[in-house]
Amino acid sequence: MVKRTVFPDEKLISLPNKRLKFEDDPFKADVKLIQSFKDLRKLLAFQQDATSALRQNIQTFKSFLDSILYGNESYNRSANLIILQEYVQSTLPETEDPSSVPLADIIQTWSFAVQSNHDGLLSAVPAVLALLLKIISTSIDLRECGVQLCHALLQKEQIRLFDRGLTANRSKERLISPCIRLLTEIISFDGGSSARKVYQQRDVTFKRLDIFLSIGNQSPLTADGYKTRTSIRSNALQYVLSNLRFQDQATKGDILSQPKLIRAIFNGISEDPPEVILNVLDSLKKSVILDSSLRRKYKSMLLSEWTLSQIVRLYDYQETMTGEGKATVADVAHGFLMFVCTTIDRGVLVEQNDWYPPGSEILTKNGDNDPPLLDVEQSDIRDKYTSRVPVRNTTLASFIQGLRPWANSYHRMLTLAILNTAPELVADYFFKKKTFSFEPKLSATWIGYSTFLFSSVQLPLPSTRFDRPPPLSIVLESILPQPLNQKVLTRCINFRAEIVSFFAARLLIAAFQKVERLLSLWTTRQEERWTRAGSHLLAGFCQRCPELKHVIAASRSISEDHLMLREALLRLIAMYYKIAPQLALNEKFDISSMLVNALKQPHQTQGGTLDHSMHFLQLDHLLEIARRSPDMSWWNKPESILLSPFTTVLQLHIIQMGNKGDTTQNLLRSLIREYSILQHETSILSLKALIASLTESEDWTASNALYSFLDSCILRLVRKPIHYRGELENITKSLSAGTVSRKAEGTISLLFVVIMEQWSFFSEVCSGADLANATEWLTRYFEYSAYIGESVTILHTIKSRIWEYSSISSQKFDPEGTVSLSFLTALPKELGQLLKEDDKCTPNDDETGGKTNGQASVAKSEVALLHLKPPEEPEDHPGIGRWSNRPVLDAVEEGAVGELVLCLSSKHEEIRKQALINIHIFASKLEASEYVEWQQLHLLLQEVMESAKNIIASKQFPSIAGVIAMRAVMVLNDPLHFMYSKVNKFLNKSPNWELTKLPSYWVDKVFFHPPADDDTHQREIQWVIDTLIDGLRTVEDMELYRKCNVFERILSFTASPTVTLNILEKILHLFFRCSFVEGSSTLITRCGLISWVQTRLKYRGPHPALFEILTLRVHETCDKNRITEWSDGYIARAVVDITN
Repeated sequence: MVKRTVFPDEKLISLPNKRLKFEDDPFKADVKLIQSFKDLRKLLAFQQDATSALRQNIQTFKSFLDSILYGNESYNRSANLIILQEYVQSTLPETEDPSSVPLADIIQTWSFAVQSNHDGLLSAVPAVLALLLKIISTSIDLRECGVQLCHALLQKEQIRLFDRGLTANRSKERLISPCIRLLTEIISFDGGSSARKVYQQRDVTFKRLDIFLSIGNQSPLTADGYKTRTSIRSNALQYVLSNLRFQDQATKGDILSQPKLIRAIFNGISEDPPEVILNVLDSLKKSVILDSSLRRKYKSMLLSEWTLSQIVRLYDYQETMTGEGKATVADVAHGFLMFVCTTIDRGVLVEQNDWYPPGSEILTKNGDNDPPLLDVEQSDIRDKYTSRVPVRNTTLASFIQGLRPWANSYHRMLTLAILNTAPELVADYFFKKKTFSFEPKLSATWIGYSTFLFSSVQLPLPSTRFDRPPPLSIVLESILPQPLNQKVLTRCINFRAEIVSFFAARLLIAAFQKVERLLSLWTTRQEERWTRAGSHLLAGFCQRCPELKHVIAASRSISEDHLMLREALLRLIAMYYKIAPQLALNEKFDISSMLVNALKQPHQTQGGTLDHSMHFLQLDHLLEIARRSPDMSWWNKPESILLSPFTTVLQLHIIQMGNKGDTTQNLLRSLIREYSILQHETSILSLKALIASLTESEDWTASNALYSFLDSCILRLVRKPIHYRGELENITKSLSAGTVSRKAEGTISLLFVVIMEQWSFFSEVCSGADLANATEWLTRYFEYSAYIGESVTILHTIKSRIWEYSSISSQKFDPEGTVSLSFLTALPKELGQLLKEDDKCTPNDDETGGKTNGQASVAKSEVALLHLKPPEEPEDHPGIGRWSNRPVLDAVEEGAVGELVLCLSSKHEEIRKQALINIHIFASKLEASEYVEWQQLHLLLQEVMESAKNIIASKQFPSIAGVIAMRAVMVLNDPLHFMYSKVNKFLNKSPNWELTKLPSYWVDKVFFHPPADDDTHQREIQWVIDTLIDGLRTVEDMELYRKCNVFERILSFTASPTVTLNILEKILHLFFRCSFVEGSSTLITRCGLISWVQTRLKYRGPHPALFEILTLRVHETCDKNRITEWSDGYIARAVVDITN
């Protein structure tokens, strides 16, 4: 069968089995026909028998309204708006009859559509009314008309019309959406004046609203990606948001209390168009979250854990197109979540106590009568929060468990912000987060997780809200979370992929830095409970850190080319030595060889390169390790370098002064003080004068021969300090008494004496150029030393003798014209620059001389000595049972055994007896254990029990005996300890201790006998003084010290030239402790303390302000009547002279 030919002039479009479509729309409106409001009245007049005409007229009216609202020609818009105003006003009822309504013809048409079930009119009429209300809301003249129309539409007769549209089948979107839009316009009109009436009809106006919100956005898309019409869900969302904006607080709360409605709002939000999502989040923030009059419980109903999780899904929202500079959906959602989750009283975040569990404030208010939740000495309390911790922010706690901070940057930022705002959640988060292991593996997930852990460790420290430390398990989770245990971190450090090792080292460094800040913060509280908490925290932290030997092995295994990893590992080792020396000193680390190799490289590396900068960072860490390492030998010159490590560091500091920090200068200062290389009595450090003299100038640079000569002089001084002190005394004696005062004797550096002795040998072996170079330096050094306050007379004498020995004649080295009593009225250039860069010529950080304003104030370290009272005996005596729930090794290393032994010195007889029994039990447990050093420790405990069993029933075990036993436990645990041999000799001396001679035994064996090793004498002395300080707790202890002549021996020892500044400070601490145990009178009458202080001040020793405070303290706490009678008033006058 042949198809019919279609001719070109045919305008009909023929499709098989389809109705014909015309090019001209039969319902196309002709707006030009409307010239006056009468035309509108005629157009919209109700005609029951002309349904098609009614629909066409409504469509024409809609086009007329569109021309007003969206038209481009302003003239036509204005004219049409005037016509519309006249029409609306003409339809207002003339009487107040409730049955009379404005726009009666349109409403009658709507009612007819409901009766006749005409879908076209059911859709068109409410759409036209909604459009009309939108236009009326823009005109102030039509406000009253709009109010009447809203009230009319909410009457019972019209409400049934809404009910017809809102109860239509959900597939008939064109019937439902116009009704929702009309209700939205009614609520929004006139600032929500009719909103309350809309909610009163909620049986209809809110009917099936949750169903409408659950209908997905299925409207067809255009070629440009835009929807052809607004979906039911979008209209319903706008309707709900308008209610939340214009309803009163009670109605808002009622709406937010409907869980089905709230769930429907967020259930499909990730499928909504971008503009809808942005509108929802912005409206909720303004209308609900920021509404201060709305109760918090309603905000919490909106922002539940499920709701927050739905908003988080917007982070993965895929947008087809975004404008330039326009915020994305993910950005807006992130900003919304950050706001509600990190701001108090916005519905999610509530007040919390940071690291303190709920209820801590109640326990604090109850005082010490109630057993405190935060007592760090109670092991069962301290370990209570090992698997879970109570929190107040339960919603946030559950919400962040569902986030994936290792996989999404938004998740990570949100999680960290929540943990930062609510620190109580940190421990809870990591206790529950057991699904991911930190076992090392080179994957994107592991790197993301390590990045998140690193950021969580770097979170700032919260404030300490109460007068007790927080539970240590909670604190520890915030510093080094549970995924970072010792086993896992050790594997990460030694992992084959270097990036894994780098991440692990970087994370551990951040944890060490956080511990350091926290311990510093707790130390400032200057209370025993905080100090004790810091010790326990550090012990728990060390248990999670990998052993130092693994870090050292990793640093040795990597090549020199991997600069960043090597620098990170060296920094980590330095942190071990600085923060956890108990771990560092247990390992053998040959720092000398590494430092020597590092010191050789500055001369082989070109400056200004990245490698050069990284090298000096590594060198900084090595110097920090060497400074704290007891095995570092600064005075042995290896064959691989020309100078000793000390002089090489000095040279490096001078060369790289502009690029270095304070590491080298602090190191040099501490070594010079410890070995008395330079004097420290002038207000400006003599080290500054030495550095300034070696600093390069325009026409002079220190030669290698000069540094070799200086290195030789320093090494000789360190090895034979007594010899050169004798030489200095000979110089002072040879001078006339009228020229040299006693004051001048104490203000000269011994280095000059060594130079004087060695100059003749140096001048014989070096070349003329090197000798001239050294002569120039020596001249500068003399000048700068004279300027900072060293004795000009002695300098002149030494310079004259050097001239006698020298074989070169130089005008610059004229002994008669260089150093004189009236030398230097202006600050030398090099020294001035050094002081300006360093500390603006302020007095020494550690030493002060003369009574200047700076010296009148006491340094922080000096103030701290005033607060070191004897520790009070704890009422609960935790040391009695703390050892019982620990393995033997842990009990020894954590100090639990030492605390148990110290309980023998309790003032309570029952505690002493319990302690003796527990020591016997522990000794039996020790003997059966696999502890390596059990024999020596068992011997110690047996001797303690033998010495205490006959006296504890009648009196206390002497505190000094308990302290010696406690400290001996730690010594015996470490065979490499410098006191190990002497403690063992003491234990082998007798099975029973002579308690009345204990202090004198240790003072004699350490102060006045050779040390076990050549370089441990000063450390042994410090150990004994610390023991004496800790053992001086009661008046009976003071009497025991007096009988043993402890103070007389120590005062005589201070005259020794080997007494360092650290030892002197500890001795002063001991005297301060005496003033707290009624020992001040004994110090004055039997030990001559006031005369000793006068002598120290006469010779201008260090810490003059501290000596003055000690004098005042002793005088204030002594028996003044007895002292005045005994000294005939001399002591009171001497105190006045000292302090003034």
